[in-house]
Parts: sequence; C-alpha cells; structure tokens
Amino acid sequence: MSDFALNPVLGSAPDFVSSSALNPAPNTMSSPASSLASGPASAPTSDPTSSPALGPTSGLASSSAPSPAPNPASSASPAMHAAKWVLAMVGVAVLYLALQIAVAMMGGTVLAFVEVALHGDEGAYGEALAKSAIYGNGIQVVLVAFQLIAVAVFLPWWRRMRPGSFAQRREDLAPKGASRAKTVAALLLVGIAAQFFVSGLLGLVEMFAPEAIAEYSEMMADSSTGIFVLVAAVSTAILAPINEEIVCRGIMLEYAMRAVSPWWSARERARRHAVSARAFWVANILQALAFGVLHMNLIQGSYAFALGIVEGWVFWRTGKLRYSILLHFALNASSYLVAPLAPYINMLPAPVMFALFGAMLAAGIWLFDNTWAPQAPQFRDSP
Repeated sequence: MSDFALNPVLGSAPDFVSSSALNPAPNTMSSPASSLASGPASAPTSDPTSSPALGPTSGLASSSAPSPAPNPASSASPAMHAAKWVLAMVGVAVLYLALQIAVAMMGGTVLAFVEVALHGDEGAYGEALAKSAIYGNGIQVVLVAFQLIAVAVFLPWWRRMRPGSFAQRREDLAPKGASRAKTVAALLLVGIAAQFFVSGLLGLVEMFAPEAIAEYSEMMADSSTGIFVLVAAVSTAILAPINEEIVCRGIMLEYAMRAVSPWWSARERARRHAVSARAFWVANILQALAFGVLHMNLIQGSYAFALGIVEGWVFWRTGKLRYSILLHFALNASSYLVAPLAPYINMLPAPVMFALFGAMLAAGIWLFDNTWAPQAPQFRDSP
C-alpha cells in the first residue's frame, strides 16, 4: 500500500500522496524470502436480528431461539474446549508460516546458486544478492510457488471441513434474492476506498515515524522487471487473496468459532445451534489478530488486522468465501492505482481526501449491509 502524507491544517505540509515509499501489496503477507540474502528468514445472510454496517450480528439464529442442549463432552470443561480450538487455529497459522519460510529458504538458496553460476566469483552475496535482478525477479516466482503450494494444501482441508461448518450454516440462511451486482459494487467500493484511506493513515504515521515507514517501504518494495512485473501482479491481486482467505477466513475462523461455542461437537457440528453476536465478534477478532501476526511486521500487521475484521464480517454475513476473496482482491489490486492517481489526489487538501475516502468506505459498507439485509424479523431453528 502506498504511503500518503497528511497535510496538517496549520502550516505547510507535504503532499497527501507521498511517492517516496510505495507498497504494491496492501493486504498481502510479506515473504520471508526478502531477507534471506542478508540473514535469517523474516519473516449467508446476515442474521435476521443483525444490525446495520459493522454492528453486531446475532449469529446463526435469532437470540430468541432456544439455547441448544449442552454438549456433555465440552460443557464439563469449557476452558479446555476453548483452549483446544484456539491452539488449533494457532497451529494452522504456524503451519502456514512454516510452509512460507521453507519455500522461501529453498527458493532463496536456488537463486543464490543461479547468481553464482552466472557470474562466477563475482556473483552477488548477502545484501548485494537481494538487490540483484536475478533475486528481484526470481523471488516473485518463489512467492507464486509458495502460494500455489498453500492453495494445494489448504483448499482440500477447507473443502473437507466446510460441510457442517458455521460458514455452511450461514450460507443456508442467506437471503436468496441478494443482488450479485450490488454486492460486487459494494465490495469493490470498500476495497478501493480502504486502500486509499489506509494509505493516507500510513502517510500520517510517516510524519511521526519516518524511519519506521522507510524501513517498511524498503521491505515491501517490488524490484521485479519485465514479465516478472505481471507475475508480481498476479501474486498480489489474485493468488494472495485466494490462499489467505482460505486459511484465515475459512479454516482459522471456523476453529475460532468452535473455540467460542462450548456446545460444539464433532457429531452435531454447527448444524442446529444458535451463535450469539458476541461469540462471532470474539472469533472474528481472534482470526484477524492471527492474520495480522502472519504479516510479520508491525505496520502491515496493524492494518491487516483491521482489514481482516472487515473481511471476516463480509464472509460471515454471506457464508461465501468468494465475497471475502473479492474484497481482498479489490484491496490489493487497487494499490496499483495509487501512484498514477497521486498527482490528482495531491491537488486537494488531505482532510478533504480523508473525508472523501472515508465517505466512500462508509457508503460501500452500507450498500453491502443493505444488500444482505435480513428477510424476516426472526428465525428459529427447527425443533
């Protein structure tokens, strides 16, 4: 995500859009391979009682629905039940990160050998390797390889888990008449507006912590050239949203929902049980926190956490992973619009631009929430 610089109300100030530190991947986990050359790897409808916008959703059923019968296995030790599934969620995150690091290390080693083979004793080493064209282009191929491997590992996992999951239950309750066109328009609006709004916030941070932003921008810089620019775009806009949504909003959110549902059991799963709004938001925050940590740096992880909450909410309202993937795509793809539009954005004062993108973000959220509004005042599970 490109960094903006906020114009203070008083005194002279830099442009709203700063071109000094462009990050073309606003919601993409940074690859640990970027530091291999210099050291160790771095790392369905909303419920009938749901409230508008980002307000609480009541869960799989109305809060007036009868409480499910307690699960003897889990009700005896709810704390152990919660700990079990939180650890399962953390285990998924660790597995994802370990896979990323392993692929990055192998890919980085191959790139180093290629550099030496082509240039002999004059081949680049250490920090010089990270700045070489071979490494800059090759690391994009390594990242794509990791993303394809991640999809191959986690997609079958998610497909096997989905039947009987909380997501399946949500999709079963989704309004059948929700407009696809309005949904797509709303999510594209939210994604683009969030990209520019968060970029503006990063510009504000840059005024107070320029060294931190400079370090972050250097880490996120894209050094690919030629055809590898397209490879990087495919990785950022398409593969990253797919594999990260499967892992975070799919598998990890499901485990987080089990953690906050003491009645959950392997036999009954989520077929006939009510879930409170509080339970969902606790689970959603848990998966968003894990999503932020997976980005492996404080700045990117901070806004990834906030965006992960929104993406989790979109998934929960629809029960369809495709919609959170679409939102993630809009966020990442729109990062390529920042540099071309920067001269025009800087023509207006920063407060005006913050207000504009904030209004666009609110409008997109409102449109999505209205499109997936409940069809009936209440819902009760069948006895």
